[in-house]
Amino acid sequence: MIAAVVLIGAPGAGKSAVLDALAMLLEQNGVEHGAIESEELTRGFPPLPNAALLEQLAAVVDRQLGAGRRLFLVAFTAESDAELRAVLAVTGAQRTLVVCLRAPADVLAERVQEREPDAWPGKPALIAHARALAGEVPALDGIDLVLDTGARDADDLARAVLAAMRERRIV
Repeated sequence: MIAAVVLIGAPGAGKSAVLDALAMLLEQNGVEHGAIESEELTRGFPPLPNAALLEQLAAVVDRQLGAGRRLFLVAFTAESDAELRAVLAVTGAQRTLVVCLRAPADVLAERVQEREPDAWPGKPALIAHARALAGEVPALDGIDLVLDTGARDADDLARAVLAAMRERRIV
């Protein structure tokens, strides 16, 4: 059985931090998995559109399936119902858990402001985009669990995701 946990949220919501914390929890429990930070697949200039990213994600999943992995953790900034469905389709998973990480628009903007270098020309646009997605991403169809990241650290959030994975018999 192939399973996937897809972490979605606006930029600054904590997808990468929760992905890392969840991957660590699974490793500590001896659970084989692949952890994929999808935005790393688009890194460069100009950034690749999500359609190209999905093609690359499909290739990575295929390679990891060939290596014997059957559980995938994917961080992805889904901006529409169609993109979320496409990410799930790319994993080929029979069991899925879609977790939306959310925070208020001001918190997202502050996080992006802090983490991105001031010299990066795309920073103002990403901050504006994070603000816009703050309300849009949690409204997508197909979300199984919504977690607020404002007052919880990544380890606590990862434990909540792991509990949901156990409930769905993904692990």
